[in-house]
Amino acid sequence: MNHYGQLLQSQHRIARPSEHAMIADPETFFTEIGEQVQSEITELRDRMLGSQRPDETLEGYRRRSYQALSAATEIVLADQHLTTPDEDEDLTMDDDPAVASYYLRLAMIDQALADTSSQAS
Repeated sequence: MNHYGQLLQSQHRIARPSEHAMIADPETFFTEIGEQVQSEITELRDRMLGSQRPDETLEGYRRRSYQALSAATEIVLADQHLTTPDEDEDLTMDDDPAVASYYLRLAMIDQALADTSSQAS
């Protein structure tokens, strides 16, 4: 299974646990999805990149290729319904400890700003 298959499987397990549990053979399913996503990303990158421009150095072309790959990856992965939460699933911050930690730090910053603001008044 390629990187995209592993990523989608991991995200699907979090976003749609009930649906994920119903997949008979997750290894095969996400292997095929990962290959499809890789193919879509490569095709979109190639269309975005085009051919080397006149007077463009090989290094410049390589940089544009990386930029096109990054943009194509973002676009293709954003279209994957497998990673969006199902409306029937009740996700909490406990489902992803990194998200919970992030929101806790944001709350601490918000409180510190509120304290600073009230002391200045």
